[in-house]
Amino acid sequence: MKANLTIISILAVLFSSCYKDKGNYTYAELNKLQITDTYGAVNVPITFGDTLKINPKITQTTSPNEENLTFEWMVFDNSPASNYNLPKTVIATTRNLAVKITEPPFSLGQNYRLTYKVTDKRTGVSSFLFYNLTIINKYAQGWMFLEDKAGVGDFSMILPNGSVERNVYSSLNAANPMGKPVKLEITPFQITDDLSPSSKKIYLLTETDGMELSYQTMLKKFNYGYLFYAAPSIVKPARHTWASSSTGTSLSGSLGVAINDGKLHTNLVGGFPGSKKWGASLLTPAGNQNYTLAPFVAGGTTYTVTVYDALNKRFYSAGGTVLNAFPGAASSVFDMNNVGMDLLYMDSANVVREYNCVFKDETNTPWLLKFKTVATTAAPVITLLKTQMSAPDIVNLTAAASSTLTPHIYYGVGNKMYKYETTSNITVPQFTFPAGETIIKMKFNRVPGGTSQLVAVTWTGTESKVYFFDVSTVGDFTTYTNVYSGFARIVDLGYKVP
Repeated sequence: MKANLTIISILAVLFSSCYKDKGNYTYAELNKLQITDTYGAVNVPITFGDTLKINPKITQTTSPNEENLTFEWMVFDNSPASNYNLPKTVIATTRNLAVKITEPPFSLGQNYRLTYKVTDKRTGVSSFLFYNLTIINKYAQGWMFLEDKAGVGDFSMILPNGSVERNVYSSLNAANPMGKPVKLEITPFQITDDLSPSSKKIYLLTETDGMELSYQTMLKKFNYGYLFYAAPSIVKPARHTWASSSTGTSLSGSLGVAINDGKLHTNLVGGFPGSKKWGASLLTPAGNQNYTLAPFVAGGTTYTVTVYDALNKRFYSAGGTVLNAFPGAASSVFDMNNVGMDLLYMDSANVVREYNCVFKDETNTPWLLKFKTVATTAAPVITLLKTQMSAPDIVNLTAAASSTLTPHIYYGVGNKMYKYETTSNITVPQFTFPAGETIIKMKFNRVPGGTSQLVAVTWTGTESKVYFFDVSTVGDFTTYTNVYSGFARIVDLGYKVP
């Protein structure tokens, strides 16, 4: 009996599986969401204290309106030292975003990941759009001017919109007054030294001290001594910068270079874990410290760092641990190891990895020497030119700047600016400043559009003035485009990029 029931059950299942469902069903198409940004921006720098406004575009495949949608804006810390386990903060549930960038959850100098989530309540399907935020201050970009105010350091800035921000350092670092300033160093590429997250660098040097500033917040980060494994016993800094041996368009720091009390200290990044600092002063090939470096540094690929010994009147190539003499094959038109003259000025030329050097000999005669920092086995010579300069009064220059676009050196003597052409050995008067002003600093900043910007600083005896010149593609200009006054004596300047 049980066997018969089993057979009947199996047959029932078989017959039921053969039944065709003839029902009539209607399938609704799912509403598909797509979010795009009106401005197409995914990397957003935003000034701390400003209001971030974002109005994305939302498209739907089946719905003409947005009444069935919900919205959520959330952020989390996306800085290099953070991790993805950090909490996410919902900052808005509105269609568009309008939020003031303040603490919390935002902190100056930090990076954040902003997520915009749109959900269809009927289906539960969500779509996302992501933004990378960098919280900056209004000092993220612009010209910096290091000022000596009766022996106390400070700096001001001229921002891209032409506005002047004065007393920037002292207003942000009231508890850390700066001593008598001597040098402003701005590194335009990222440095990974593991003292802090990878970033560009700003160093402020004084007669007997120095410091590193936060590139983002402009607040003091480290004392000068902390930058060394063992702080130098004598602190008289002249340079504190980085050289790059990169060959592409994207540069990164390879070797840190500090000239202190005439001696060279280096910082070799990469290759080992942990914080990288500057080491002890380097020795000469003879194993001593019988040298005094001029305050100039040339960077390169074959020869990462080249410096000039003002005491022995010769060049050295700096390795990570020693000063190196140049191989004999490197010299031709002059001897890199025996120049025998006083270096007045050195800076980049208009060809990448080539350098202009202005010297004077024992008779006060000026000479232009040029060298490059790239060599190969087949082409080991790096000396390029040695010529007696036809440049009026250049041995008394008070400021100079080499163009990286044209073969020219602009130099100042008193209130007169001259243009010297390195290819023709011809000098012409370029501009005369008002009587009573002395040119004390000059620097180039290359700008888009095939031109470059030359900044000249003068001193009247009571104030510094800053002049801006737009230099053409052939090195010419007739007058300045802007002038700013009211600065204390400017001892150095540089352009800060975001």
